[in-house]
Amino acid sequence: MKNTEKGMAMNVTFDFGETKHVRIEVLSRNNEPFEIFDATYELVSEGGEVEDSGIAVINEHVLDVLLGPKKTGMYKLRFMYHIGDQTLIEELNVVVV
Repeated sequence: MKNTEKGMAMNVTFDFGETKHVRIEVLSRNNEPFEIFDATYELVSEGGEVEDSGIAVINEHVLDVLLGPKKTGMYKLRFMYHIGDQTLIEELNVVVV
């Protein structure tokens, strides 16, 4: 169950000072029903520092976080979530200009 094709990272751009929602939709590759039990996130700077982390809001198959990066530059936003006995991770590139 992935929201992107393998190897294709999504990019999100912020202007410095913005606070906005970032959402991903989790899809089943084989159209089987599923439930996301819990989800967390981490916003990690280029230097590997976790700038923000917490619990993602789950709305059926959509994961939602409100972010306000504190510096310009590149970040990785990692969503970690559980479906059945699986732990899955989605990663997005966040650029703050």
